[in-house]
Amino acid sequence: MAPKESQIPTRSDYFRDQWRAWRILGALQLNARNYWSGATVLNIVVALYSPALLLSMFSFDTPLENITNFSLSITSTATILKFGLYVVHLGRLREMEKIITRLDNRVAGAAQQQCHRLMAKKLRKLSNVFLYTYGFVFLNSEFSFLFTRERSLPFPSWFPFDWKNSTTNYIGALCFQLVSIFGQILQNFADDSFPPVALCLCAEHCQLLILRISSIGHESNEQDANDAELVLCIKDQKDLYGLLQLTSALISWPMTIQFFVMALNIGATTFGLVFFAESMQDRMYFASYLLALVLQTYPICFYGSLLEERFGELHYAVFCSNWVNQNRRYRTNMLILAERTKSYPRLLAGNLVPIHLSTFQASCKAAYSFFTLIGNTRDRAKSN
Repeated sequence: MAPKESQIPTRSDYFRDQWRAWRILGALQLNARNYWSGATVLNIVVALYSPALLLSMFSFDTPLENITNFSLSITSTATILKFGLYVVHLGRLREMEKIITRLDNRVAGAAQQQCHRLMAKKLRKLSNVFLYTYGFVFLNSEFSFLFTRERSLPFPSWFPFDWKNSTTNYIGALCFQLVSIFGQILQNFADDSFPPVALCLCAEHCQLLILRISSIGHESNEQDANDAELVLCIKDQKDLYGLLQLTSALISWPMTIQFFVMALNIGATTFGLVFFAESMQDRMYFASYLLALVLQTYPICFYGSLLEERFGELHYAVFCSNWVNQNRRYRTNMLILAERTKSYPRLLAGNLVPIHLSTFQASCKAAYSFFTLIGNTRDRAKSN
């Protein structure tokens, strides 16, 4: 029996927070090539923040300010590039939602409905983890500068005017940084939370398909009905592969940028936290920033590995069905499905880097190497 419409989560339940963030940022208008809107002004302000950081790189008096500026510069540049890639390919997300709706409509039976409800809860919790973490980073970054004795800004950056000795210039620089930081954190939230949510969705729908296939023939003795259900499962597998291909096409290049930036950022941020952060505000900022950096990469790698494991279980699920007591047509279709499940996909970022836990491990090793390189450079500078 097909599930009731009220039991099926809609698009807003899966990607509600991401759609809201992209809507605030004007991604939908930009995707539709509507450049004359208030969102365009917000994106211009956010985009100008990156040159302001890059122009002041390594020009500050303290190592802590230089490290903070370096981390923010590469993060800001990567954020703008990732956001642009998502804006261009948002149409693929609408295609994904059509496939998700078809797969949701195939949920039937108590076991599948329970798994489906758990999936919806898991996706909501995963999105909330990103939302709360990035919200904490925003609050920590925006208000930590208020506790300093001298007039200062949230982050060290270059401005073409003297903001230290002019109240008007200071308010202008402060408002510019507050708006641009809010915009970039919102961009990061949408761009970084969408890939793990999408891959988790694919993995859970693969698990639902496993339950659907393995239960054929155990609850009903009608061979024609069982054969029809198997044919529908073959169509579900085709939809699932289509969903995975669209997801891969949407996140591939943004994740390539993310993997490259992660190693540099974690190495520099950890170095600043270990050697230069002295006040409690600085330690809290670097710790929250480091948590956000790990959150950008680890969940997507985890669900990339889980997805491979789930697709590998599809082949075994075919033989868990009661295929022995079915007719010849069923067994023929079963062998077709079994052959189709032998090859399971492996997601690649930029058609090169696997979206897998092994990549996260390699990125951590690269971050440690960069950490060591900064330390050796600092020691040589002191000795000279």
